[in-house]
Parts: sequence; C-alpha cells; structure tokens
Amino acid sequence: MKKFFTLIAVAMMAVSAMAQTQTVVLCHPEKDKLNVLEGAQLGAPDGWKMQCMKEDKNLEQGGEFTINDVKYRAIKFSNGAQNTVTLPTGFVATKVTIYSTVNKDAAARTAYWKEVNGVAYTEETAKIMASFKDYENPDVNVYDLGKVASFTFANAGEQPFAVLVVEYEAGSADGIADINADVNDANAPAYNLAGQRVNANAKGLVIKNGKKYVNK
Repeated sequence: MKKFFTLIAVAMMAVSAMAQTQTVVLCHPEKDKLNVLEGAQLGAPDGWKMQCMKEDKNLEQGGEFTINDVKYRAIKFSNGAQNTVTLPTGFVATKVTIYSTVNKDAAARTAYWKEVNGVAYTEETAKIMASFKDYENPDVNVYDLGKVASFTFANAGEQPFAVLVVEYEAGSADGIADINADVNDANAPAYNLAGQRVNANAKGLVIKNGKKYVNK
C-alpha cells in the first residue's frame, strides 16, 4: 500500500512539473516595421522582446502560417542578421521550435539556421530549408535551450519568414557555463552584463574569454 501511494505521489509530481511548462508563439500580428518588437507586437504577453541586432534593419511582417489550426503572421527577418529573444523577468526558455519558409520560389543560396543560442551550424550540420513560400508546409526545426533568460538566432543563405514557438517556465538561467573559455579562443561566445549571448561586435560592454571589452 505504501509503495502504491508513493507511485501516485511521484506521478502527481510529474504532472505538476509538466504543468509548469508554458508555450508562447512569437509572430508579427501588426504591420509595423521595427528593430524591436515587444509584447503584443510579438503576439506575446508583456515582457517578451525580440530585437534584430543590426540597428539599421527591421523585423517586418510576412505571410501567414497555420500551426495547430491557428493562423499566425510570420516575421520576415533581415538576411544573415542575428536576432535576440528576451523573456520576461523570472522566466527561462527551455526549447524553441522554428517554423520557416524561404522568401523565394527557389533557393540560389542554401538556406538554414546558422546559429541558435550561441551554437553554430554549417550546411553539413544544419537542417537545410526546403520550403519555398509554402506557408502550409513550413520547415520545422527544434532546438533545446537548457534554461536561458534570452537566446539568439540567425540564418544563412536566402531570407526566411518564420514563427517561433517557445517553451518556457518560471526559474533562473543556467548561468554562463563557458565564460572561462580558453583565453586564446577567437571563436568563444560573447555575453553582455546580463549574461545574454550577443554578437562579439555588439555595442557596449561585452564579455568574451572572461575579459571585458567596450565596443563603440
């Protein structure tokens, strides 16, 4: 009997843990061309933010995806630019699923996500995009994030339209695990003071290889 109640308790704890995971769909319901989209501009609750890290580029509205029988306006991303998603305070992202289609009838250049959450991908290691302006049959890429308060992503090749589905939960970020990387590693990731991964050329104070730099 004791074992039976223990199994029930474990099952209830598992259900409770699963219930803590939430999902948000980051899209572009409004037509504004902006460098930064926040809250309702992303179809998200207050506190969510997405920014194109090229200050002279904007996040624009694309075509319409249908995901789980719900229609969402895609975001048209600046080709090759890194983008950053920041969560509301007190929450961390654990997984992101990117639904995308190439903004071409056919690709002259191989299109893929070349970086997600600081992890670099090549034509050999990435899933190549094969959907071309086909919003009914987008490419689907899933990335585990650990537990991060923000994450970055960037494409290579042709320009993509995409919608991001982010799984998140209340909690604290895992921390900067590899900030003490080899001091001679030119490819080491860079961070801002909030512990968010950024482009090494991002303006302001940047931490790389355990050292602080100021980019102007």
